[in-house]
Amino acid sequence: MAAKPRHQVIRDLIGLAGSRIMSVGFEKADGTPRQACFNPRDFNEIKGTGKPAKDPNIFRIRELHNKEEGKTTWRSFDARRVKWIKFDGQTIILRDEVDA
Repeated sequence: MAAKPRHQVIRDLIGLAGSRIMSVGFEKADGTPRQACFNPRDFNEIKGTGKPAKDPNIFRIRELHNKEEGKTTWRSFDARRVKWIKFDGQTIILRDEVDA
């Protein structure tokens, strides 16, 4: 059986989390580690940001508390750089072998 694409595995985990707060650990484009916490069911819209990402590997979230800005803000992460996802007391480590 073929492995699911990495972005689909992440999408499935987000669906399992429901409205429970979750964290995602990933590498930024410059290689530095980053963590973001969000509610998967937070669909609040900020005017002018409603364009869906064409790349299925890009996830747009509303980060609960951004360290730099000190408030809830829109962020995105690339599924190809996700290292782990945490929700409901469990941490799921994503192996590098998962298809991108």
